[in-house]
Amino acid sequence: MIEEKLSGGVQSLEVGLSVLNALLEHNKPIILKDLSSKLDMHPAKVHRYLVSLIRMNYAKQLDAGQYALGDQAWRLGLNCIQHTDVLQLVQHLIYDLQSKIGCGIQISKWSPKGPLVVQSIESNHPISIVTKVGSIMPLVNSAAGRVFASYLPEAVIQPLMSAEWEKAAQNHYQIKPSSWGEFLALKENILGQGMAVAKGDLLVGINAVGLPIFNAHQAMEFCIVALDSEMFLPVHDGSEKLELFKREVAAINQYIKTR
Repeated sequence: MIEEKLSGGVQSLEVGLSVLNALLEHNKPIILKDLSSKLDMHPAKVHRYLVSLIRMNYAKQLDAGQYALGDQAWRLGLNCIQHTDVLQLVQHLIYDLQSKIGCGIQISKWSPKGPLVVQSIESNHPISIVTKVGSIMPLVNSAAGRVFASYLPEAVIQPLMSAEWEKAAQNHYQIKPSSWGEFLALKENILGQGMAVAKGDLLVGINAVGLPIFNAHQAMEFCIVALDSEMFLPVHDGSEKLELFKREVAAINQYIKTR
């Protein structure tokens, strides 16, 4: 029988959630000793709550013995992001846009790890690229990443981009832009055009165009990306498909601004 105290709440649940909150605030794997110190709680007691959180998939124990957030915790966070007011407000416009251009649509929100895909709509065309919801997009060579990297503060962006360049160097492959200086030149172009284009930079033969969506306070709320094969999403100057996409996104931004 589940313990229930209608007036005062359930103390054991509150303690368990405090352990979950500590994992959330730490935002990276942590050993039991450090977690118990953070909570000012005996390690044995913390461990009991961790066992329950692991059973419910809100936490997990890594091979090195550290503890981290589990998949269910990430799903909970993702569900909250998907139901933000602005994104819900324009859902009908997003689906209308997709029906007009026929390309795949990807919606990304910012997370501490980078652009987080919160919605993905499949293309109408035979070759369909669907990005898994919950995926983190790279900053350097994805359209969404380049949009966020251009509109967010450099102090936030530069460490994450540097980590991507370092990983590429360690694994002996190259990504473009290949340095901070090259990115700053690209950033100037992105801000000037109000969009970022990735022509096969992430997937060969696949074009992607990303544009920012702003909230009522004119802060970037999320990024909307159209992606499809070169045949169905040409990105050259004068492309009718590209111009249609830009007009529809401009209409979404105007809709938000007037609400």
